[in-house]
Amino acid sequence: MAFRIFPEDERVTELLVQMSQCVGTAVDQLAEHIGQIDKTWQRPITDLLDTEDRCTNLYFSLMTTTRSSYVVPIPRQDVYILGQWLLRAVQCLVASAETHQLYQLERPTSHATEELAVIQHMSLMTTKAMGRLSSLNELDDYWFEMIRLTRQAERTHRVHRASLLDQFKTAQAIRRMDAARQLFDAARALGQVSAEVGRILVVES
Repeated sequence: MAFRIFPEDERVTELLVQMSQCVGTAVDQLAEHIGQIDKTWQRPITDLLDTEDRCTNLYFSLMTTTRSSYVVPIPRQDVYILGQWLLRAVQCLVASAETHQLYQLERPTSHATEELAVIQHMSLMTTKAMGRLSSLNELDDYWFEMIRLTRQAERTHRVHRASLLDQFKTAQAIRRMDAARQLFDAARALGQVSAEVGRILVVES
């Protein structure tokens, strides 16, 4: 812990911050993409794919920096796990957009909008938390709040599934549930980031 003043620490945490910011960007882009009233599936998702590419490149830079740095703020395997889940969150959001295109889904239900709002909140909290990894300050509150938000995402997803089965015919409901599942997986990925942070807190305290 005494060596965390070295520049290598800052590069690792900054890359994690940038990866978490990609999640927030992807949420905004997905919300814009599926929030249109008519034929959302006809709109290109180039911006989302660009964000996924950026996050992937950041992950590669994170791994390269971690391997080449003499000192890192947290154990190298933890850096790998955090980066992996952040990238997974972006990938799930992109997959949701791709599912809307493949199934030619129209405007989503209010439950999908609610799920996106939860994910956006989680991503903002995660961005702040990644910037505090060097000092581990104020991460207990982040970890606890993320447990609550993950649970909220689970409840929303269950209600969403039930609502889709009530509102749509079976085939259409299944298609929409596929897109909804990708949203929930994005929330779960961010939940895994906070779970890893909680584990780091226990080990490093």
